[in-house]
Amino acid sequence: MAPKLTIGTVERTLMPLPSLQKIFGIGPLGALISLVLLAVAAWIDRFAGFGAISGHVLALRLAGGLLVLLGLGLHSWSFLTLRDWWRNDRLCTRGPFRYVRHPMYAAWISLIVPGVVLILNRWAFVFGMVALHPVWHVLVRREEGAMARIFGETYRSYAAQTGRFLPRLKRRLLE
Repeated sequence: MAPKLTIGTVERTLMPLPSLQKIFGIGPLGALISLVLLAVAAWIDRFAGFGAISGHVLALRLAGGLLVLLGLGLHSWSFLTLRDWWRNDRLCTRGPFRYVRHPMYAAWISLIVPGVVLILNRWAFVFGMVALHPVWHVLVRREEGAMARIFGETYRSYAAQTGRFLPRLKRRLLE
């Protein structure tokens, strides 16, 4: 029997997602594509030699390390917050999900990967990193479509109020 979702007085039958998709979403595919993009950047750097971002290696490594730590913290917070979705099939709109729809992916593409790029201190990786955002925007569309099918107007309303990977600052500033 399919799980039920109650929103106010309306009860809906949920279309269950395969358990691995429910747990990991598009994360594994996105990680693979991200690693390929960064490998291509490394290959290009090896042959083209774009050079270092800066001669201030220690400062870049410290800043990069801080970004990686912040990203791992956001990823962990998101993971712990998602338990309602995994256990009870509830749309998660609290914790970091209050601000962005995909905080786990955002942690990687907006904090961890840029941190690693700063630590590596090579321009070629900057180009690879910049290419990640559009790739992930395309990848999450399938996941967002599944969430809209499962949670209907509740998800669409939530999506209209939150950013995909970055908070919607204009709305937050008005609150």
